[in-house]
Amino acid sequence: MARPLRINLAGAWYHVMSRGNGGDAIFRNDVDRHRFLGWLGELPERFSLEVHAFVLMDNHYHLLIRTREANLSHAIRWLHTCHASRFNWAHRRRGHVFQGRFKAVLILDDGSLDKVGRYLHLNPVRIDGLGLSKKDQRRARVIGCENPGRELVSRRIATLRNHPWSSWRVYSGVDPQLPWLCRERIQGGCGGRTLKEQRRALTAFTEGPIREGVLESPWESLVAGFILGDEMEAQQALKPVRGDSKGLTTVHQNAGMTRPTWDAMVEAAEKIQGRRWAEMMEMHGDWGRNGLLAVATRHLGWRLVEVVQRVPGLGYSAAAQGIRRFWQVTPHRPEMQAFEKALVAKLSTVQV
Repeated sequence: MARPLRINLAGAWYHVMSRGNGGDAIFRNDVDRHRFLGWLGELPERFSLEVHAFVLMDNHYHLLIRTREANLSHAIRWLHTCHASRFNWAHRRRGHVFQGRFKAVLILDDGSLDKVGRYLHLNPVRIDGLGLSKKDQRRARVIGCENPGRELVSRRIATLRNHPWSSWRVYSGVDPQLPWLCRERIQGGCGGRTLKEQRRALTAFTEGPIREGVLESPWESLVAGFILGDEMEAQQALKPVRGDSKGLTTVHQNAGMTRPTWDAMVEAAEKIQGRRWAEMMEMHGDWGRNGLLAVATRHLGWRLVEVVQRVPGLGYSAAAQGIRRFWQVTPHRPEMQAFEKALVAKLSTVQV
């Protein structure tokens, strides 16, 4: 049987989902979940991609990801390998953990991102007992949706807000920001100028359907079964894989995605900081080096292994630790936030 088509694009949005083999659990306890999130948090540095939303259920997970390189398959394969090997070791088991290949929907319609994010975050309430399961939704489409009542709505809202393994708690302000989670697109997608206004608008958009009892699926208009967007755009994206009789993954680089050179990044960092790169490297407590590495790997298309090679005497582990420390501290340091924005603004249009 042919494997399902998959298009790896640079600069593309994807909804990624995978289930446990035979419907079995892929997370048996919170230790499993913490480990998975730890590896998920390494994807931006290792594979130069952005994680915008996630939810972990017992036997499956959902991610909203934006790539900078055409390497989605490599990234998710690494994530699955790490989790499966550790999961099997921890639970003294053998065999497959995930059911076949992961599923990925290529999102070409930027306007659908908010609906995809909502669909992802509402997974915890699409269960039996809350009137929002697949069976309940099929019934509602046939005979209509009854008023759920205040008590049922309250239980739905509580389930959504209290699910601990979802990025929704970060977006709603319950949990602190994760250093590797990119919030800007989804956080501001429903309007609002301040963070408080954005959270209020996003909450109303997300919780609205479960108050009414009707959950709209963004997947009803998929093209070729795995592309969300305009028919013509989808056909253009499919051109590189036409004629691939084996259905193998085909990598198609987006020519519009470029990244700045190392020298251009260093020069820009020196101008922003007002001191030379050598000083940032040598001065104790200077966060300029970690800042450059952090912005390069998260926003500018560089991978961790590549930036490490550019800094003499810097090991992989030390670089990863420095980057994590930068993102942990940045939310509390306006000067570091300004550095991030300025560096991205200077270099986002630089050509190789």
